[in-house]
Amino acid sequence: MRKKIKQLFDKAKVDAIILRTFPGNPEPAFFYFSRLPFGFLTNNILLLNPDRKPLLLRSVLDPEVKSKKLRARTVRRREQMKSLLRKELKGKRIGINKLLYPLNSFKNLKKAIPRKRFVDVSQQLRDIMAIKEPWEIARIAKAAKITEGVLRQVPRIFKKGITEKQLAFELEFLLREKQREELAFPPVIANARNSIFPHHVPSDRKIKKGILLIDCGARYKGYCADITRVFSVGKPSKKEQNVYEAVFEAKKLGESLSIEGALASDVFKKVSAFLKKEIGHKLPHGLGHGLGMLPHDSPSGFLSESKDVLVKGMVLTVEPAVYLKRFGIRIEDDIVVGKKGCKKLSNAPKELIKL
Repeated sequence: MRKKIKQLFDKAKVDAIILRTFPGNPEPAFFYFSRLPFGFLTNNILLLNPDRKPLLLRSVLDPEVKSKKLRARTVRRREQMKSLLRKELKGKRIGINKLLYPLNSFKNLKKAIPRKRFVDVSQQLRDIMAIKEPWEIARIAKAAKITEGVLRQVPRIFKKGITEKQLAFELEFLLREKQREELAFPPVIANARNSIFPHHVPSDRKIKKGILLIDCGARYKGYCADITRVFSVGKPSKKEQNVYEAVFEAKKLGESLSIEGALASDVFKKVSAFLKKEIGHKLPHGLGHGLGMLPHDSPSGFLSESKDVLVKGMVLTVEPAVYLKRFGIRIEDDIVVGKKGCKKLSNAPKELIKL
């Protein structure tokens, strides 16, 4: 951790950094630099200094913390918090993650420790956390393995008359049962025309003949998987099969281009051009995104205007898609960027699975 903290301060050019997690709004960097379980604390502050162990200012309402990697103080009163902040925050330039720091809380912070210059270090945090350590990759790989294992049970779970919402409940139970953590995100279950909406919310509608798209992810020790699979209820039409095959080949192309040094925008453009040539449709959204403690993490991913250069150790999704009038096809796998190619953490089937 000391190496990562040094890298962060070298990039940010600040004297100290405040990371705070809020109820319902966990700060990934808080848990990354504290090494505490994701979501373990709900309303606490972590202070980073370049030459000392991180200091946790723990609310008396939250669980006790025992860690050799941290200094920890329990705060019982607001005035005690202010006093500790003034004592510990040496120097003039104080870094905060403005992307996740609510405005009212930021105003209160400025009142509590006046005469400080607050510097946004959100980009530096994202840059540091974009390149995953081996132990992080192992956790994401485990989350992906759990998710694929549950998705392989869909043919067994599926039954005539089941609704999208009922299937979502079944998958959510299995995902939670495997790792006893919150999910990476609520499952997307989209049948027939509903599959053309990427963020469809499972409905009470019974699943009928046609495409069934399932997008879900387990969380393992704080790290997420994000995998999308496509099934066919009944025999797929020739068009459904052709589109699936084209999207699958587009995914393979995206994976083959995901090597260290590649521009994320170039990967996007080449895959989009491939789909346009094959079936007359460009990519309707990003080709994929970063993956970590959040299902959409740094780096920003494969976008047409992205400035990201792929680096060994980045973990991303590759999820080409085509959405037509009556159905949509999206296939998503999780990868790790390498020097000569990517390592696949999940592997979609080449053919549509019939239910």
